[in-house]
Amino acid sequence: MKRLAILVLASLLILVLAPRPSLAQNTISASYDTDVKFPDSLTFRLDAESGTDITQITLSYKVDKITTVTLINEAVPEFDAATEVVTSWEWDMRMASLPPGAEIHYNWKIEDAAGHELETAWQTVRFSDDRYQWKSVTAGKISLFWYQGERSFAEELLDTASDALEKLGQDTGAYLEQSAEIYIYASSEDLLGALIYPQEWTGGVAFTDYGILAIGIGPGDASWGKRAMTHELTHLVTYQMTFNPYNNIPSWLNEGLSMYAEGELEPTFTYYLDNAISADSLISVQSLSSSFPTDPDEARLSYAESYNLVEFLIENYGSEKMLSLLDTFQQGSTYDNALEKVYGFDTAGLDNLWRRSLGLGPRPSPTPTPQVTATPTPTPQTGFLECKEASATTKHGAVGLGALGILLLPGIGEVMRFKARRGKR
Repeated sequence: MKRLAILVLASLLILVLAPRPSLAQNTISASYDTDVKFPDSLTFRLDAESGTDITQITLSYKVDKITTVTLINEAVPEFDAATEVVTSWEWDMRMASLPPGAEIHYNWKIEDAAGHELETAWQTVRFSDDRYQWKSVTAGKISLFWYQGERSFAEELLDTASDALEKLGQDTGAYLEQSAEIYIYASSEDLLGALIYPQEWTGGVAFTDYGILAIGIGPGDASWGKRAMTHELTHLVTYQMTFNPYNNIPSWLNEGLSMYAEGELEPTFTYYLDNAISADSLISVQSLSSSFPTDPDEARLSYAESYNLVEFLIENYGSEKMLSLLDTFQQGSTYDNALEKVYGFDTAGLDNLWRRSLGLGPRPSPTPTPQVTATPTPTPQTGFLECKEASATTKHGAVGLGALGILLLPGIGEVMRFKARRGKR
C-alpha cells in the first residue's frame, strides 16, 4: 500500500513538473488604433504578438452610408513575418473624399504559422475635421455643427432647417427618413479646405448618401446661408425618399423640390422665367430631366422652371400626389412610367399641361425623354449658385463601387467584399 502511494505521488510530480506549452504560444494578442488626418488620409495601425511567426494580417473596413448592399473592403498591409509585428495601412482620401463626420467601421484578422487566428471586434472611427473646435446643437433628426459664432447663430440656422422640413412635409409629404448632420464652415475658404479637388465656386456640398451637408456660412451670411442650407437639406430628403438601385429622378424634380423648399422664388429667377414665358422660349421638361445647361443664363432658367413645375404639380394635384410620385420613383420607375402611374400623363403631357397653365400652346414636336441611370463610377452632380451634390469615390470599392455593386448585383445579398492593394507599412 505504501509502495502504491509512492507511485501515485511520483506520477503527480511528473505531471506537475513536466514542461507545458505556455499560454502565449497558443494565443495571439493585438492592440490597434487609427490616425485621422482630415481631409487627406485615414491610417489604421496594428501591434500584434504571438508565440509563433505571424504570417497573415487582413484589415476589413466598411463605410456607414445609404446603400442596397453592404460593401466590406479588405486591405493587406505590408509586414515581415515575425512573432512581434507593427504595421499599418493608409487610406488615401484623394481616392475617396469622405465627408466630415463620416463613420468607418473596421476590424483586423490575424493568423500565425501554427494556424491560430484572432479576429478583433468591429470598431468605429469618425472621419472628423479636427482642424476646428466644433460645437453642436440638435433638434429631432438634425444635428448642426459649427465653430465660429454664438450659439444663437447656430440655433437660428437649426430652426430654419426644422421649419423647412416641416413645410416640405406639409407641401409634399416628404420627410427625413434618417438622421442628417450639417457642418457649418465659417467661410467658403474654410469649406474648400475640407474638400478634395474642390471647385473654386463651391459654397455647399450635399453628401446625400451619407446624410451629411457641408456649407460655408459666416455669421454675416445668415440670410444666404438659410436658403442654401434649406436647398441642400431638401436634397437629402429627396435622396432618402427615392433611393433605389435602378434609376435616378429627373433633375427638374430634384432641383425643383429644393428650390420650392427655399420659399418664394427670388427676383433673379423670376426675371428669367417671365422673359422665357413672354418669348415662348421655355426649356422643355424633357430637356430638364437630364443635367442642366452649363451656360449661366440657361442654368438660371432651368432652376426657375423646375421651381415652377413643382409648384404647378403641388397646387393643381396636391401633396399626396407628389408623395406618391416620390414613392413610385423609389421603386425604380422610369420618368414616363412614374408620371403616368401617378398623374395619368407622361413627360410630354406634363410639358403641354404646364405650358397651358402659363398661357402657352403645346410644343409642335416634343423630344424623347432622356433616362438617367446609375453609372459604374458616380460623379458629382453640379448645380448652379453653389449647389453641389457629391458621391464620394474610391478605387477600393468601399464607396465608389457601391453604384457598381448595386447596378450589376441588386439581389446578391447583404455583404460584398473587395480586395484593396497592399498599403503602406
